[in-house]
Amino acid sequence: MPESPLEVAALIPAYECQGTIRAVSSGARAHVPHVVVVDDGSGDGTGTQARRAEAAVIERPANGGKGAAIRDGLELVLWSENVTHVLFLDGDGQHDPGEIPKFLEAASRGADFVVGSRLSAREQMPAYRYETNRIGDMILSRMTGLPVEDGASGFRLVASRLLRPLRLRANGYLIDNEILLKCAGSVRRFETVPIRPIYGSKSHYRPFRDTWKTSWGSVYVKIFET
Repeated sequence: MPESPLEVAALIPAYECQGTIRAVSSGARAHVPHVVVVDDGSGDGTGTQARRAEAAVIERPANGGKGAAIRDGLELVLWSENVTHVLFLDGDGQHDPGEIPKFLEAASRGADFVVGSRLSAREQMPAYRYETNRIGDMILSRMTGLPVEDGASGFRLVASRLLRPLRLRANGYLIDNEILLKCAGSVRRFETVPIRPIYGSKSHYRPFRDTWKTSWGSVYVKIFET
């Protein structure tokens, strides 16, 4: 069971998500008390739309990638000692905030690292996305000793006690794997919850190239930084 009542902050990295960020932020606010959006140097109205949803907004002057956005967001979110968990989700509409209760329920059972997996709905995923995720999962499971499923998913809930000691360096999408690798040895209860795959909105993720980069980047983190 969790050691204290849940106090969850949602952290949403966003780059040129003007059309989706307001709905994502509002949806998150329906379930958690704190929502922080990191506008990663967008050239559109991402920050303005997030504020209209009453999210706290960090505006980065230039696009630095997901890793930089997550680091800046964590610096703010973890400043409050009352925050027990950080909920990560993307701002491009590929994560449904309506599924947040699944993560909160897992945390209420004592899970301190929860990953949202799309793999249970394989028929809804493009074949190449399923295969690249499967390969990445095999690598991460071997390196962490955890039953990783859909490790490429950015929809996850992590206890603050795991995040506070971390010294994160990764750029781009490697940040998700870096967090998992550096937390793995301290995870008490790891859970996976099923989430619905959502495609169609603009995504900056390049499946083959980014899977290759994050896989080899994960090997570097494992060998030299854990």
